[in-house]
Amino acid sequence: MADIYGWTGKILRVDLDAGVTSTMSTMEYVPEFVGGAGIAARIAWQELAPGVGAFDAENLLFIMAGPLTGTLASGAGRVEVLGIAPQQHPPVFSRSGMGGHWGAELKYAGYDGVIIVGAAAQPVYLWIDDERAELRDAGELWGRGTYGTTTALRALHGPRTRVISCGQAGERLSRIAVIQTETGNAAGQGGFGGVMGSKNLKAIAVRGTMGVQIARPRAFFDLCMHASTEGQRPRRSRSRRASGRRGGGRGHRGATVRMRKCGFCLTPCAHPIVQNVQGTDGVSVPSVARQCWGYVGTSPDVDAVARALTSDYGLNGWEISFGMIPWLQMCKQHGLIDRVDGVDIPVPDAPLKYQRETAPYSSEFIHTLVRMIAYREGELGDALAEGTCYAADRLFGGQGIPLLDRIYPRHCGQTEHWGGHWGPGGTVYWPWWLPPILQWCVDTRDPANDSTHQWTEHAQWYLPVSGPRRGLIPLEKARAVCARVYGNPDVCNPGITYDPPETKALPAIWHSHRGMVVDSLVLCDYENTRVFSASIEDGGADTAQMSKLLSACTGYDVSEQELDLAGERIWNQLRAIDVRNHGRNREIDESTIDGFMYPAKDDGVMLDRERFLPLLSKYYELSGWDTATGWPTRAKLEELGMGDVADGLESLAEHSPGPAGTDRG
Repeated sequence: MADIYGWTGKILRVDLDAGVTSTMSTMEYVPEFVGGAGIAARIAWQELAPGVGAFDAENLLFIMAGPLTGTLASGAGRVEVLGIAPQQHPPVFSRSGMGGHWGAELKYAGYDGVIIVGAAAQPVYLWIDDERAELRDAGELWGRGTYGTTTALRALHGPRTRVISCGQAGERLSRIAVIQTETGNAAGQGGFGGVMGSKNLKAIAVRGTMGVQIARPRAFFDLCMHASTEGQRPRRSRSRRASGRRGGGRGHRGATVRMRKCGFCLTPCAHPIVQNVQGTDGVSVPSVARQCWGYVGTSPDVDAVARALTSDYGLNGWEISFGMIPWLQMCKQHGLIDRVDGVDIPVPDAPLKYQRETAPYSSEFIHTLVRMIAYREGELGDALAEGTCYAADRLFGGQGIPLLDRIYPRHCGQTEHWGGHWGPGGTVYWPWWLPPILQWCVDTRDPANDSTHQWTEHAQWYLPVSGPRRGLIPLEKARAVCARVYGNPDVCNPGITYDPPETKALPAIWHSHRGMVVDSLVLCDYENTRVFSASIEDGGADTAQMSKLLSACTGYDVSEQELDLAGERIWNQLRAIDVRNHGRNREIDESTIDGFMYPAKDDGVMLDRERFLPLLSKYYELSGWDTATGWPTRAKLEELGMGDVADGLESLAEHSPGPAGTDRG
């Protein structure tokens, strides 16, 4: 057998029903589907039947590395988690990213990913040790928090063991339960901790010593060492306020704090770690990263223990902080609720319209709220464990549902983020928030996970005019870069709004395709892909960096154009799953717009729905999707080498009434 570089060549498959493990070949899916999310999407199309629910044993849980995972490529410490996601409203096949070091350890143990199917009769954990995998009893781990689970498994298997686990929330099938890795990172969105709980899978512990083979080590090393170090933004554009958003250490109140980052990264996010915090089951946790508790919102007085509880219980702190708590405050303002288990819900003096106006809350409030959610205490705790969108369906006779519209694009079940309206994320000004809204319309989740950050946290900071900002790239250079990258120089023109629509559709499509490449290599979207560079004479970054890394790593000579085609193929494969398994169509895409029909938070501009709809049509047209339905056309799928997918959608169309049955080219 020829040597395999980058990939290990094997994916671990775990059948919890039968209690056995096996392997399948990675090489059947590469380089066409790259790795990570790409391989998972292809296998899901082949195996995941329509009608399977998030907590059904038949749901496939993918935890996938990529060919660059575990190498020196910047941002290569991540994995992608995929499956039918219970947090989404309604549940659909979706994805979540996770940083840290677990993915690299999985590669060092000899696997490109883990696929979990079925459900164990009793709690188990998976132990992986250098190409050996076995299921073990997890009875003594069940009921523990994620910190205690990690501590126990490291005591058993050695201090260098890497662990992912679900906490008490996942055991109780909370739709907002996360998969936590140690104390620093989590697959936060999607509710995949609840999927682990539904399968009676408490944890996956891995120890590997084999490394990753590189086809052309010297060339690969040089690429890694000469990668851009500009970070998410040009250095001269950074402000104290902007950098403090990621590195700020407020609210630690005397606790020991240090800075941390994921492995394999030239541009750390620099999240602070609070050290020596007590976990939910009495375990003293060496460190708790700010990222894993989702910032706990806007309250500077929340103590370190409250910050730790969210992750130790295995809950989505982002959802609680930026969605649930503001919604509860709105509900109190409308007379629907007053207290949480006897603790007052604080509210701002004026009606709450934007996330920044959320009233500060106490440590006692957080302690009480997350405990109730994790253990599903009472009617309120049980409902909130389902996530805010599902809780609104159950509580207050549905009177809280209209209050969701400012927070949640409704088909998604996740808070609006970097769309310029509700609040989480930073500033993005008119008209630069139009491409992110397009991405929200067509995705299955918050697209900032892999696609939107490339535009909002990178590209807009270099643009000649972005609200009150003036980027470092002059207009003539920016036009040349946009013409080369997006195929249209006017993408950077601040005077163009809705017309011509391709100026907004092109970057939305390009960054979504690049997002799929990022999720499949697997890399970090804060690092990739950069379009502009203040340190290069013509103002353009090396957009071919990922294809060069893949080629040097694996020995497959993949051009930038070929890698872009792979990203487009993966994006279309995911869209086809959404169409076949979950009935996705244009009507659902358009429903997303309802969550953006109020003045934007930074500039006060109101979205014009009728003028926005042609942008969505142009997105479909340029993507090779049917403009009436939003389905990928046969011509596009065959162009991407996916005739079998075209056959599947065509068969579906023949049995679908109404618009879904129209001709798709």
